[in-house]
Amino acid sequence: MGIFTKLYTEQESVFVQGNGQYELEVISEPRRQQYLEALCGGYSIKGSKQEVMAKLHYENCNPSDKYSIRVVVNGGTVGYLLPDEARSYRKKIEKAGQDGIIVSCKARIVGGKKAWLSKKTDFKVWIDLPIEKL
Repeated sequence: MGIFTKLYTEQESVFVQGNGQYELEVISEPRRQQYLEALCGGYSIKGSKQEVMAKLHYENCNPSDKYSIRVVVNGGTVGYLLPDEARSYRKKIEKAGQDGIIVSCKARIVGGKKAWLSKKTDFKVWIDLPIEKL
């Protein structure tokens, strides 16, 4: 295995089962909408409710917030946890002795509804991560 293969090989993740409530919203910038649209197969009259798996990555070198948690679906970034939630998540993971671990959990992409006169609702990502139980 060459050095570049090692650099770009994704770490294994540990799956965390949530309670099925999908209560934690992922903050996503408008530029991520095109990727979310592709994941859901486009906009529709009924909108989307797509079940996916998400991976939560520490992003220690993020110039905006060195404690940020990036949320990835199918290899692409869909957004970030809110700063307070990211810090809480990190503290609980650290307390469990697993600092830096990549956690995977269920996620749901909703939205993408076509409305009258070509109006559309944004896609949003919600994750099923039981932060209070970590």
